Amino acid sequence: MDNATPATPRRIAFLVLAHGDAPLLLRLCHHLRDHAVFLHIDAKSRDFPLAPFAALPNVTLIHPRLSVHWADASMVDTTLSLLRTAVHHPETFSKYVLISGACYPVKPLSQLAALFLSDHDHNYIRFTAISPSTPHLWSLVSRHWRMAPLLSDSLMARYPSLHPLEKKARAVLNKLSSFRPRDFQKEVGLPIYFGSSWWAFSEPCARYIVDYVQQHPQYLQTFRSTYATDEVFYHTLVAQSPFAAQTLGPQPDEGAGTNQQTPLHLIHPSEKRVFHSTQSDFDLARTTDKFFIRKVSTHETGDLLDRIDRELLLP
Repeated sequence: MDNATPATPRRIAFLVLAHGDAPLLLRLCHHLRDHAVFLHIDAKSRDFPLAPFAALPNVTLIHPRLSVHWADASMVDTTLSLLRTAVHHPETFSKYVLISGACYPVKPLSQLAALFLSDHDHNYIRFTAISPSTPHLWSLVSRHWRMAPLLSDSLMARYPSLHPLEKKARAVLNKLSSFRPRDFQKEVGLPIYFGSSWWAFSEPCARYIVDYVQQHPQYLQTFRSTYATDEVFYHTLVAQSPFAAQTLGPQPDEGAGTNQQTPLHLIHPSEKRVFHSTQSDFDLARTTDKFFIRKVSTHETGDLLDRIDRELLLP
């Protein structure tokens, strides 16, 4: 008779990027309570209440806090800070899963832990080759982009009227940069790949990434002036790493549909990609094979989240 006991799933390290909606984030952390949460709060969110999260035993707040800007390299700086902190934690985790404070589970996390237990160090990331034959993707890396504001965060916060002027100035700068193409693949020295911002890495792959960036600082520096850096940086590295065969692999370019190819997240199919408290959106959450939906909020999606809690997440 075999007296072997089933393997116990290791905890998951959830790497959470957040900037607002503290009630939603507390609700999310409640569902993640059996796992480790590494939480970064955008430094621009100066009034964000940190104390309730610091009091949670499974939550590690990331310091220093960085200012995060959409489609900017600061996204990679922040995710690297999260990943580095988690990898150097005394505990070794089954997976390192990137989510945002606007994500929400739609399946019991015990199912996700069981999947990770059985997947033999699989890495949940897809990548699409970027080349001149994919012009909408090629534009991300074919010139230098400035996505962070030209003025300091403190100045922009003090003088809100500067926002439209700064945005126009940055648009002009980015337009002018299109007249000076760059050979980004030559700069990086590797074929370039694109994919979803949201991934999950095994411990060996996560450690490889952290070590590679530390040993090759120029790699990160080269990506600082790309557009949507977080959708290129990790994918290019992992696609050429020893872990490429343990991923969801390369996928063909599907135009705008490529953004929907998220391994663990359901992206709302509407133009704004935001969930609302409707029957159709609940049906999307109920029938998906993914584990999280995004984007949700306390204000727009509270009733939907209540229903998910009652009907999808209760044991």
